[in-house]
Amino acid sequence: MTDQPRDPETGQFVSDDVGDVKQATGEATSGAGDEVLELTAAEQVDLTMRQSLAALLGENIHGDDDDFDYYDVFEWDKNPGVEQFYALALRNPYAFAVTFLPASTSWRDSPTIVDDADTGADETTEFEDDVADLEDRLDLWHYCKRSDKLAGIGEFGILVLEFDDVRQRDVSDEDGEDVNTDAFAQPVNGATQLTGLRPFSEASIDDVTLGGPGSGRWGQPLTYDIDLDDEDDDEDGTVTQAGPDTMTVHHSRVVHIHSDMLLDDEVRGVPRQQPVYNNLIDIERVLGSAGQLAYRASAWGINVNIDKDYDLEDGGDELREALHRWEAGLENVLRTHGADEVQSLGGEEIDPGSVIDPNIEAIASQPYMPPQSVLKGNETGERATTQDLKDWYGRIGERRVQFVTPTIVRPVIKAAYEHGSVTEPQGDGFSAEWDPLHETSAMDESEIQANRATVAKDAGSRLAGYGTEEWIEFLETGEFPEVPDAPAVEEMDLEQERAQMDGPEAPPAVADGGQETPGGDE
Repeated sequence: MTDQPRDPETGQFVSDDVGDVKQATGEATSGAGDEVLELTAAEQVDLTMRQSLAALLGENIHGDDDDFDYYDVFEWDKNPGVEQFYALALRNPYAFAVTFLPASTSWRDSPTIVDDADTGADETTEFEDDVADLEDRLDLWHYCKRSDKLAGIGEFGILVLEFDDVRQRDVSDEDGEDVNTDAFAQPVNGATQLTGLRPFSEASIDDVTLGGPGSGRWGQPLTYDIDLDDEDDDEDGTVTQAGPDTMTVHHSRVVHIHSDMLLDDEVRGVPRQQPVYNNLIDIERVLGSAGQLAYRASAWGINVNIDKDYDLEDGGDELREALHRWEAGLENVLRTHGADEVQSLGGEEIDPGSVIDPNIEAIASQPYMPPQSVLKGNETGERATTQDLKDWYGRIGERRVQFVTPTIVRPVIKAAYEHGSVTEPQGDGFSAEWDPLHETSAMDESEIQANRATVAKDAGSRLAGYGTEEWIEFLETGEFPEVPDAPAVEEMDLEQERAQMDGPEAPPAVADGGQETPGGDE
């Protein structure tokens, strides 16, 4: 009898390599047997911790009934996975916004990569020119945007970098048969060009092997096992792909993109839908029930009460046939001979707003989530208010700096120059600059100018050294220009006053021979 564990739901045996993320040991491990044991232990600890946290959800701690579980009562999934998140994002409009809108807004404009070297204002370095060429040749930021979207569906996503050190012939032959499925499993070696990019969500990642103690990459990915089938295709899809269906890829060929928020794990973040998944499910139910009730209300029926003194000769077959023809629209007159009363059985109207609005408010309270007016529009059907958009763009600007640049932009550019696709920056490094998301309106500009004029009027007599030119510069830029310090200004004024008191200097006396003579005033 085997001691191999079973899946509690399916009853099937669980293999050692089950799970998305597994840990491999480093050089400090003595043998292969120890590697398997540590790998299994790491998986079991992770799985046990997640199952324990999920089991705690819905417990009625203060109740008398220990069996009561409000997650079961409300039919909320305690442990939804990437498949549920992906399906909901593609079908539910609010889940779509939660999953994809932060990334779409962050990448509304592409970043500008700037070499930190000191150059002239209009000069560009070779590094900047190479990056611009890479952007145009590979549509670089388009793939970065897609990878950002896919990473937020689950706990992480990846952007695979295709270098020219591996060719099609190294992976499969002309007939598409497998030749070497491990070609991408080797570190990048001898590459001169970045030739392509391919984004994947967690749904396409079968396994991630992490480095163990002594490996030099403890807790960091070593290799990825990728399912190359289309993520959102059904089994009867007409698109086929040459080459292998799965592939192992080395970490040097991958930009790992965790979901926005990291907790106790450096590799896996919190899926964007997870904190508001219950709210999204409740919205889905309310919208579905409202639609069903609206359908029933539009397809209302009638109730016919027959007079107790009326004798139906044929058992009511003739009246039943007349009602059926009227309901089917074959007749526009309803014959109710013998009927005492005819009542309409109309459905009741339902307003889902009282249930949906609190859920939208909860969704909008999460980090990097759009405000309510962006998610559902305001009551008059107009666009989101200016203040709401300012707040939303402020959150996205923060996301650009704290997440997008260090997690996606910098690793992609760094991999490009480390493997020969672009020249290394001439300075100490490079920076990513973003255009502001919020565009100032004409009304905002006039308000700004009025405020600056008020400041200039109130402070004009109290700032030494400020003249007309300085105040004009302040009105145009909003920044106070530098002026000489007060002692220097006072010294300049004294010199000017002294020069005026002394009058113009007398020209020096010149002799007939053209030589200056001393005492020209005498």
